[in-house]
Amino acid sequence: MACDCAEAIDRLWEYIDGELTESDGAPLAEHLADCRHCFLIFSLDRAFLARLSRAGRACTAPAPLLLRVRARLESARLH
Repeated sequence: MACDCAEAIDRLWEYIDGELTESDGAPLAEHLADCRHCFLIFSLDRAFLARLSRAGRACTAPAPLLLRVRARLESARLH
């Protein structure tokens, strides 16, 4: 099944995080190989996440912030 730009952009982070099955990721990979615009967005998102990951190892958030974030994530998961 072909993948258009809107679907590609919508599913990029799932693709980057390896959350798509091979059959769901294959059309997206093909689209990225053919679409310069979407590939650029993919490259920027991937670079952003890599930088964020490196920064996350360099510092820690204050405990109250971590508690608030965890509480919101838990609340979102329950809904």
